[in-house]
Amino acid sequence: MADHVNTNLNFPNRGYAWYVASLLSLVYILSYVDRYILSLLIEPIKLSLDLSDFQIGLLIGPAFVILFAIVGLPIGWLVDRKSRTAILSIGIAVWSVMTAACGLANSFFTLFMMRVGVGIGETTAAPCSFSLFGDYFPKDIRPRAVALFMLGAPAGAGATYIIGGQIVEYIARSPSIILPFYGELMAWQTAFLIVGLPGLIVSLVVWITVKEPPRQEILSEKEDGPTLAEAASYMMHHKASYASVFGGIIGITAIGAASFWIPALYERTWGWSVSQTGLIVGIILIVSGIIGTTAAGWIASQLIKRGINNAPYYTVLAGAIIVLPCAVAYPIAPSAEIASVIWFVGMLGMSISSGTSPSCIIAITPGELRGQATVIFFFVIGLFGSLVGPTLVGFLTDLFGDPAYLKYSLSITGLIFGVFMNICLLLGFKKFKNSADELANRMTQN
Repeated sequence: MADHVNTNLNFPNRGYAWYVASLLSLVYILSYVDRYILSLLIEPIKLSLDLSDFQIGLLIGPAFVILFAIVGLPIGWLVDRKSRTAILSIGIAVWSVMTAACGLANSFFTLFMMRVGVGIGETTAAPCSFSLFGDYFPKDIRPRAVALFMLGAPAGAGATYIIGGQIVEYIARSPSIILPFYGELMAWQTAFLIVGLPGLIVSLVVWITVKEPPRQEILSEKEDGPTLAEAASYMMHHKASYASVFGGIIGITAIGAASFWIPALYERTWGWSVSQTGLIVGIILIVSGIIGTTAAGWIASQLIKRGINNAPYYTVLAGAIIVLPCAVAYPIAPSAEIASVIWFVGMLGMSISSGTSPSCIIAITPGELRGQATVIFFFVIGLFGSLVGPTLVGFLTDLFGDPAYLKYSLSITGLIFGVFMNICLLLGFKKFKNSADELANRMTQN
C-alpha cells in the first residue's frame, strides 16, 4: 500500500453528523430487535417444530454467521469503494424482509434459512456505520459517536424483551391470523411478521437522508481502493494488536450471545412468564447499556484528548474484568432476584467493553481499510463468539440430559470465555498501544 498520508480533513457539520449517528444507532436497535425476538419464542418454537435445545442454539448462532465468510468480505470490499448509504439501506431491507419471512417457516430447515437471510442483511450494519463514523467525526469525538451506535445493542435487545414480551403474550391471547394461500399462523409466526416489516421504513429514511461523505484519514489515494490482500497484509503486520482485540471481544460476544437463553433460564429455573422475564431483563439491558456505553465513550474521548491513543483499549479491558465473575455467578444464583442483580453488573461491564471495542479497530486501522477490517473483525467474533456461545449452551444442556441444567451450561460457558477474553486483552496491551501510536503519528505527518 502506498504510504501517502491524507491530512486534509474536512468533517461534516457537527449537528448533522450527530443526526446520522443517532439514525445509525436506531438502525442497530432495529437489527437487535430482529435478532433477539427469537429468544422470546424459544419454547413455543420448540413445541411447534419439535426442536431440541441444540437446534435452537443453531438458530441463534450459526444461522447468523454461516454465510458471513461468503458475503461479509465482499460487502467489506464494497464498503471501502462504493456508497455506504446505499449498501446499508439495501441491507436493512433484506434483513427486515427475512425477519418477517421467519413467520412463514414451518420446519427447522426453513426457519434456519430465513435466519441465515437475516444474518446476511445485518452483515452491512457494522462495516457501513463504522466506516461512516470515521468520516463524520474527528478522532477525539469518534468514541462517543461509536458508543451511541453500540448503545443500540442493549437498547434493541432490551426493547425486544420489554415490548416483545408483551406483544408475544397479547398475540397468544388473540384470535389467530389466517393468510391467503398459507393458512393459519401460530402466535410465534405472527410475532416475526409484526417485528420485521417496520424495518422497510427505516431503510427508506437512511437512503433519503444520510449523505455519503468524502473519505478521511486515508494512507492510500488509489482510485480503486485497497485490495483484500492489502488489508490482510496491514492487519498481519499488526497481528498481535488485532488478535488481542479479537480475542477479548470474542469472549464478550460469546457470553452476550449465550444470554439469548436468559428467558428460558428464568422460565425453567424460577418459573417466570415471558412478560415477567421480558420486563426485568429489558430494563437491565437498557439501563446498563445507557450507563456503560455512555461512560465508556466519554472516558475514551477524554483520554484521547490527552494524547492517549489506545484509550478505547482501557475501557474494553475494564469491562472484561467486571464481566468474568458475573457471567459465572448469575445463572446459578439462588433466586431470580439475585441473578438479576448480578446480571445487571455483568451487563454493565459488557456495555463498557462492547461500547468502545469498534473504536479499538478504528484506532489502529487507516480510513481506506476500515470497511474490510470491520467485516473481518465481526466475522471472527461472530464465528467464535456468536456461533459457539449459544450453541455450546444448547449442546451442554442436551448433554446433561435435563432442561433444568441450563443454568450450569450458562455458567460453564461464562467461565470458559470470561477467562479467555481477559488473558487475550492483558497479553496484547503493549502491542496495541504501539500500533495506535504509530497510526496516530502517521496521520499527523505532512
